[in-house]
Amino acid sequence: MRRLGEACWSRYVILPECFGFMGDNASHTLEEADPAIFLCEQEPKHDELLPNPFRQTVSDVIISHANGTPFEIPKIDNTQRLPSIVRGLQFIARESGMWISGGGVHTRVPKSSSSTDHQKIYNTHVIIDDRGKVKRYYHKIHLFDVSIPNKVNLMESKTTEPGTTLEVCDSPVGKLGLSICYDMRFSEMYVDLVKMGAQILLAPSAFTVPTGKAHWHTLLRARAIESQCYMIAATQVRKHNEKESYGHSLVYDPWGELLADAGGYDSVGTAGDSAIPGDDDSPVRVPSIVVCEIDLDKIDTVRERMPIHEHRAKSTYAL
Repeated sequence: MRRLGEACWSRYVILPECFGFMGDNASHTLEEADPAIFLCEQEPKHDELLPNPFRQTVSDVIISHANGTPFEIPKIDNTQRLPSIVRGLQFIARESGMWISGGGVHTRVPKSSSSTDHQKIYNTHVIIDDRGKVKRYYHKIHLFDVSIPNKVNLMESKTTEPGTTLEVCDSPVGKLGLSICYDMRFSEMYVDLVKMGAQILLAPSAFTVPTGKAHWHTLLRARAIESQCYMIAATQVRKHNEKESYGHSLVYDPWGELLADAGGYDSVGTAGDSAIPGDDDSPVRVPSIVVCEIDLDKIDTVRERMPIHEHRAKSTYAL
């Protein structure tokens, strides 16, 4: 993602929920979780970021796409077990010169927390700047506990502690409103993020195929239209283990127009070469990188034409 009018250089990389790993079960998720996360005021040292060939290759691929010269993403050996996904993001951000949104990193509940259950983790959306510093993080508030006989049985609360605080973050592409996946069903959350100044709403996700086919595009477009913000949702696609994700990483503008669709289970999307039929396990080529331009002036134009935020502030409702 890059701001309109800039040189041909992407400023922001947005990753889906559970981009580091998709746990086979609750115990696997807890076992592989990152250490507790904290804001990073100082630039981390190189050795602290655990450099390795996998992370260097990811950085090189991002730089190539950012410069407008994409090449086939190679198969990379990532069998080395490293203790921190967040540290890997910090390394990649600094090497590539990009800001990174890592949505859905499982981070342990710190012992200093008021939580009574330190065996659980937070589902954390982390923002890292181009120097590798953790600028902001958000713990997912709305947890996905759904059981549909013979279809879906996902109980996020078995492993995850809910967050309690909304977060926005200044960035080179605009002020970001942070959320994760299931949050998108709660429109009041995005109303409050806009009140906090959000211009770009991020919803990294791993939507199931049944709910994705039914609601994915509709929910994201609705959030974009009613908030008059850019709505960006990077999402998982294909079968991981017993779990399967719908796909369709999307970008909607403040008027509700679809700017990018990386493809998924019911179409190949609009992302050109990044959304072509893949192997037998995937409806689209994976992984893929889609570049989209952001024009913050369009937010002002849309809000001037239809000042719904002013109208909302003046509205009263009898109970």
